[in-house]
Amino acid sequence: MEIKPKENWDLDRLYPGGKESEDLHTLITTLQHDLPRFKKRIRSIANDQSVEEIVTLLDGIQQCKLAAFQLDEYLICLYSVNQDDPDITKLINESATIKAGMDALLLELDAELANLPQQQWSQLLNHQQVKAYNFYLTEHKQQLLKKLPFEKEKIITELSVNGFVAWEDYYEQMMGDLRFLIEKDGKEEEISLGQAMSYGVFSNNRSLRQKTSRTIVDGLKKRSESFATVLNRIYGFRLDVYKQRGWTNVLQESLQANRINEQSVQAMISAIKENLDIAYQFFNRKAKVMKLDRLAWYDTEAPSFPTSTQVTYSDARNIIVTQFYQFSEKLGEFAERAFDEGWIEAENRKGKMHGGFCAYLPLHKESRIFLTFTDSYQDVVTIAHELGHAYHNHILRDEPAFTQEVSTSVAETASTFAENLVLDAAIAEASSDDEKLALLEMKILNGLKYQVMVPAMFEFEQKLYKLRQQGPITGKEISALMDSMLKDVYGDDLAESNPYLWMTIPQFFSTKLAFYNIPYTIGYLFSNGIYALAKEHGTKFVEQYDALLKNSGRMTVEDLVSTYLEKDITEKEFWETSLQPTIAAIDEYLRLTEKMI
Repeated sequence: MEIKPKENWDLDRLYPGGKESEDLHTLITTLQHDLPRFKKRIRSIANDQSVEEIVTLLDGIQQCKLAAFQLDEYLICLYSVNQDDPDITKLINESATIKAGMDALLLELDAELANLPQQQWSQLLNHQQVKAYNFYLTEHKQQLLKKLPFEKEKIITELSVNGFVAWEDYYEQMMGDLRFLIEKDGKEEEISLGQAMSYGVFSNNRSLRQKTSRTIVDGLKKRSESFATVLNRIYGFRLDVYKQRGWTNVLQESLQANRINEQSVQAMISAIKENLDIAYQFFNRKAKVMKLDRLAWYDTEAPSFPTSTQVTYSDARNIIVTQFYQFSEKLGEFAERAFDEGWIEAENRKGKMHGGFCAYLPLHKESRIFLTFTDSYQDVVTIAHELGHAYHNHILRDEPAFTQEVSTSVAETASTFAENLVLDAAIAEASSDDEKLALLEMKILNGLKYQVMVPAMFEFEQKLYKLRQQGPITGKEISALMDSMLKDVYGDDLAESNPYLWMTIPQFFSTKLAFYNIPYTIGYLFSNGIYALAKEHGTKFVEQYDALLKNSGRMTVEDLVSTYLEKDITEKEFWETSLQPTIAAIDEYLRLTEKMI
């Protein structure tokens, strides 16, 4: 008899009792005690500390860094299933203060290490324990030279807690408070944005999509100026900081954080723009298949070939585990462990946060995955995607904390790779054209999100910064710019637009990093390149794949691609090759639907 896999994650194994956990509160107290203690020790580096003493200090700071990260990730997990619990919100605020303190501590560490005499600095980098993360130290020293003197950077970091970061917190509060009056089962009900999107925008019923979507647009329009105020404050703060540092390129921070140079990004954008026509062909054919003159914004994500096939959670487990084993024994065993040990929160119930994520708990060397499973193949792909993140965490689990720090552009590599494993197998095994078309469309829409929508958002954000440099921007101006962007993505024939879409994209309001979307495109296309190589070399590539992931925190994207794929990403050729899987899927969709229109 088959045992049904657990649909709820096990958080108690991490901290028994959740928000009341004695271990959790001990962790918070320890961090609050250790941060000032380490800060004091950092300030004594200049007082002729030996290299051995510095290495011991770095070991302690890295452990503290992992602990602070784990606290933040664990509380996100708690919040995702208890959104209305004020006690958890209070703990999250404490964690935010600790995180800001950790950031300030690392900033101070960078400054003190940068002031080491050259001989001592060289000895430190060549120390046996430090060699594993000397890339991180060297990178941070170089970045420090491009910033303000330490005391000024410290002030900026401290002020950001109640300024810059507080605006992002307020945005999240505003989003949480948004409610839309929707008719469900003959009764009117106020629901959240996430619920409204799930219920109406992604529905197979076009009348329902249209009605719900118009309600969403009307509701967003009423709040647009308030959201614009928040966006202006976040962008204004960031631009003021850049001005103080003497930075004239608004991309500089994002490029540094993603360990990629601008030439590579521009080569990617150029390749994408030269292949936009295939996206227009897809959307035009999709409209005809759906018997529409033109697509509206709420039609773009709706399937033109909805499948009635339901996939149980047990099926999802079997599909994912089987395909992961097809690639490697290690990946298959890892997936089994995640399902069997309660790493995944999948139950479809009220009170849960919208969306999906993978949280990493480095002190326990485990991950937790969150989503709401609705018996669809898209949910199967989502689990595979998040398990890819978890596997990346697993490969890095014994690395020093500094080396576990990877950019978003590389962090998306393993997740997209895992997603491709599962989705391509399903397409190949489809039993009918309609089933194949449904899966093909899923692959196409996922691909176009990264190959068309995200790059368009990247340009939209650049235009926003250019406008913000001239002064505050109104909600009306931002919405007009968004409307223009959507027409660029879907063509001028878009029947109805959602100019207020910008309000619903949290990356635009992120204080962690500007241009938070574009690394996903880099990671997606990078992963496509890796996936193509894996298909070519089969099991011979497994060790190389794991080595790539293991070194993802100690190389630039250019060096990773050069070392493991033997390609040059400053040239368009690499990116054009990486665009091909989505293009091939569209070609197949066009071929199979030719007889249907």
